[in-house]
Amino acid sequence: MTNERNDLSAEQELRLTESYTALHELAGSCEVPSVRAAARAAVAELHAALDGQALEFDFYSHRWEA
Repeated sequence: MTNERNDLSAEQELRLTESYTALHELAGSCEVPSVRAAARAAVAELHAALDGQALEFDFYSHRWEA
């Protein structure tokens, strides 16, 4: 089995980075614990996808409050 590399289109890259930013903001500000937890999990998944595609994006290194 070979690992085929498929590149994202410019629109897909933009949508991923916009989603990452929006979810990160939600994860840091949402008052509903279940939504906040889901947003944080989604941020982690998108971070892995963006990093795996070697896309340049701002990495947020601060920690969220409880």
